[in-house]
Amino acid sequence: MHIPAARPESFAAGFRLLSWPTVTEAGWLAEWDAAIAKGNPSAIEEFWLARLDGGVGDGAAFVEALKRLRSAGKKTLGATLLEVATAEAKEEGAWQARKQFLCELLRLRIGNAEEWRSGLEECMRRLWAGRPSLDKLLKRFSLAETRKPLETLDSLEAWLEHDVGGVFAMTGRGPGRVVEANPQLGVLRLDFEKEKHVPVPIDAARKYLTPLPPGHFLRRRLEEKDTLAAEVTRDPQGALAAILEGAGAPMSVPEIKAALAGLLPEDQWTAWWNRAKKNPRLLAVGSGSRVQYRLAGDLGAEEEIRSEFVGASLARQVELARRHAGRNRELGASMGVELLRRAKGPSVEPGVAWEALALAARSGADADEIRAAREVVLAQAGPRSLLESVGDTTHREAVLEFVRGHDKSGWADVFASWLERETNPRLLAKTALALVEKGESTRVQAFVDHVFVQPTRFAAAFVWACEESDPALAGIVDERRGGSLLVRLVELAERREFGPLRGRLKEILSAGGLAERIVQGRLTAEHGRRILQILEHPGELADERNWLRRAVTARFPELRPGVAVEEVVPALASTVTRLQEELRNLLEKEIPETLRAIQEARSHGDLTENFEYHAARARQEYLSARASDLQGDLGRVRVIDPATVDTSRVRVGARVWLEPRAGGARRAVTILGPYEADPEKGIVSHGSEAAQALLEKTPGETVRFDGGTWTVAAVERAG
Repeated sequence: MHIPAARPESFAAGFRLLSWPTVTEAGWLAEWDAAIAKGNPSAIEEFWLARLDGGVGDGAAFVEALKRLRSAGKKTLGATLLEVATAEAKEEGAWQARKQFLCELLRLRIGNAEEWRSGLEECMRRLWAGRPSLDKLLKRFSLAETRKPLETLDSLEAWLEHDVGGVFAMTGRGPGRVVEANPQLGVLRLDFEKEKHVPVPIDAARKYLTPLPPGHFLRRRLEEKDTLAAEVTRDPQGALAAILEGAGAPMSVPEIKAALAGLLPEDQWTAWWNRAKKNPRLLAVGSGSRVQYRLAGDLGAEEEIRSEFVGASLARQVELARRHAGRNRELGASMGVELLRRAKGPSVEPGVAWEALALAARSGADADEIRAAREVVLAQAGPRSLLESVGDTTHREAVLEFVRGHDKSGWADVFASWLERETNPRLLAKTALALVEKGESTRVQAFVDHVFVQPTRFAAAFVWACEESDPALAGIVDERRGGSLLVRLVELAERREFGPLRGRLKEILSAGGLAERIVQGRLTAEHGRRILQILEHPGELADERNWLRRAVTARFPELRPGVAVEEVVPALASTVTRLQEELRNLLEKEIPETLRAIQEARSHGDLTENFEYHAARARQEYLSARASDLQGDLGRVRVIDPATVDTSRVRVGARVWLEPRAGGARRAVTILGPYEADPEKGIVSHGSEAAQALLEKTPGETVRFDGGTWTVAAVERAG
């Protein structure tokens, strides 16, 4: 049967009276391809009309079918069938499908373009009925008059999609409502929660604005904030579900927290999240800093977990068990049984098998079976390979303990060998101590010697040896901690091999670290000179290098040309720490806060009578001056350790006992730095007139002090 040349409207109406074989929706395009392959136009036409009789839907499948027909060279037949479908869509009131068909007719330049453009305008009126700007936009983007109807249609739809009153979400701003649409300027304006009349170019709207349908969590945050805030507080699990349902995709914790902006006080977030994540439908995906959360489907969270767990690799099972075994005892137990079974299998990566057994043990698996399985894993891999494959420090520690208990005679060899591979400072210390306790100190000593000879090869162990403070290891590492080590540390700290360890090196090379102890007790002038030469070259550890330069020149003033000895500022270690903290507080908190206060006061207008502005300026000048003084003094500071002061004569850090020549009670005077001076307590600054009269005097000498004559009776270390 061939289709007569009639108007599509009357043609489609007539054929609705005929009976056509029905074809199921699933797979009908495959049957359509078969009909095309046979090449019978009548069969193709009948098939098409049968499909139309079942409804056009959104039209997408029909557009695809016609594309295949044209590809087979049947363009004329395809054009006729497209017109038939267009008429059928109108009769059904399927305006979305009709719009698609009309666009195809215009794109392919089939039939009466003027009629199709008018038809498009009718579709837009039907599809967008009720939009406040519909008439105005149809007048501006006239489909009946344009020469480029498809481009005009796209522009028209962009404006209708973002018409006044629409609610959208924008990254960084949250939900907002369109309050103005200006086609002349090509700009929308939206009122967000904190910002009003924010301009968004229409060309960027589809990319940056996400529509929020009624009931969406973010839309409710805009429209009924107080009600939603109460619900969030009352039902954390339900609120979390609403957030995730609205997002339609997994969300990270920061994204979830951002969705609650303005609904939940910051100090309540942690407690709220701990309650919310107990939602039984909640599932975590990803790992580490990239973990995200989503809601389980209709099967429920546990069934989804079980389903994935059964078909997963052992490594994935370990990840799933780590995350979900704690949901309930039964789930954890079933996971433990499977992990135990698979961990004993052949060709299993030993590190994964070991963690699988650790999780199985945590899930309540039989202890004897776990031990037997661990023995199998250890035997298959060997101690060294097993340790190398275990990345987690806790699991590696468990392997070492298991080896120690399993191999009574050979574990020391494993431990001594593993020292060269271990990078964790706690495990390095624990392994070394275990060997020392067994009487294997010489093996630890040999390892430490090896480390100090080749520090770049054993970077982590080198830093550990500089940090280690356990008394049982002191005799092994302390003899190496002299001036030569400090020179080496300064050289190595900037090396690429030590990049991951730089945070720990900063502690070693700062005041209060190993560097300070070496400078005060074991540094020679020659070592100091070498350190200053190294510090002449630029480096990343600016604060530590500056401190070390000051510390070395304070210890050996002769190494700092142009700076006199008397310019040194002596201070106790506790005082240095206090001054550094004060300086840090000034630079990082008080001065920035004062500068912000100045900016805010300046924004109030006329400064001549602006009290807040002048007060803030005065405070800023005071704080800056104080910071400058502290920086200068800390740059010249020399740490005093009274316990090491030579008491053969009066020095800074000493207490002097004076006896009056005229008779009477003895008097004690302590000489410290300017920041410890407290005359009422008998503590004077080294630079004061009183201290200058006493310094370098020996017991038995007579001195003029405080208007009288005194005899130096004794010199002792300041307490």
